[in-house]
Amino acid sequence: MVHSTNDPPVPLRGWAIARRRGGETLPDIPDVDVGDPVALAAAVDAATRALVITLGRAEEEVLPRVSVSQLRALLIISRQAPTNLNQLAEELGAIPSSASRLCDRLVAAGLVTRRPGSVDRREVELRVSAEGQRLVDGLRETRVSQLATVLAAMSADGRRALLQGLREFERAAERLENAAAASDDPPADHDVA
Repeated sequence: MVHSTNDPPVPLRGWAIARRRGGETLPDIPDVDVGDPVALAAAVDAATRALVITLGRAEEEVLPRVSVSQLRALLIISRQAPTNLNQLAEELGAIPSSASRLCDRLVAAGLVTRRPGSVDRREVELRVSAEGQRLVDGLRETRVSQLATVLAAMSADGRRALLQGLREFERAAERLENAAAASDDPPADHDVA
């Protein structure tokens, strides 16, 4: 359920608690030297704490059902379906046997299905089951609802600036990722044995 701007704001307990525990205050953006990448990164890290806590609150609703690592695997499989164990292990930064055990638990919980690969029968395709998709969809709806509550408390100019900045951040991250992947690829005119 997404909150409209007419809905009463839902207090974000986690954010207030984290601010009190950390004892830190968020730096004023105008006081940060935007030409200093380290200072700017520290300010962005501090400013995104509220976003991380807000998204974490949405995940707390599904964590009794699955562990954090199972949820991460489920989201990867949902995003990249069909996928195989090697691809999942790579995304998780795990060895294939660990990814396999993680999938065993997700299959046993009825959240993921396994079947022989459509191209290579020796490969196993992983897909999110209908129940797993309901869990993923519920998480996304909760995340959107939690974010909508916070965004509704912001000014329209602030929302536009946030969206513009996040889109630019995403494009920059994509360019860096593509450049890193291109540098890992062997040159086209070079044979690899």
